[in-house]
Amino acid sequence: MNSKKVTKYGIGLLVLQIILFGFWTYQMEPDPSVSIGIVIIVPILFVLNIIIGILLNFFKSKLSNLFLINSFVCPLIFFGIWNLWFLNYDDRISERFDFVIGKKNYEISLSKKTDYFSISDMTNQPNGSTTGLYFGKYERKTDSIKLTDGDTKMYIVEKKLIGFPEKPNKIELTESE
Repeated sequence: MNSKKVTKYGIGLLVLQIILFGFWTYQMEPDPSVSIGIVIIVPILFVLNIIIGILLNFFKSKLSNLFLINSFVCPLIFFGIWNLWFLNYDDRISERFDFVIGKKNYEISLSKKTDYFSISDMTNQPNGSTTGLYFGKYERKTDSIKLTDGDTKMYIVEKKLIGFPEKPNKIELTESE
């Protein structure tokens, strides 16, 4: 087998890996809680390619070097695709609005996967944490969004929050980025 064929196989393998890893990640829709899995997946990909390369070398195939090189390339491709998945992850799973009352910063988060919302106090705490204030379900109407947390009912109309217990008047909202 000449070097041009090995190069063609190498490019084909590269394209195939990108497509398969991209499709697998898209289908799996991982969330940040499973991102530790990369610690297991990357070494498995490395070892798998080493084993294939050794087996092909044992059978005197010229593709053995391709898989030995791929043992480094394959985990890098997977790592890149995995990290690209988490770029703008929050924007894919939620719609967020910010508002300020006095010296406190608040955020409304509406899940795009479910009908749940949360309102949190985002004011910097000494330990960097936030405080969840309201959690419940939301319902989209034609011109508004109704937020319900037990007996507390609030509305978002034309990017204004109405009925927030700490300030029942209209509160101007800005979309988070």
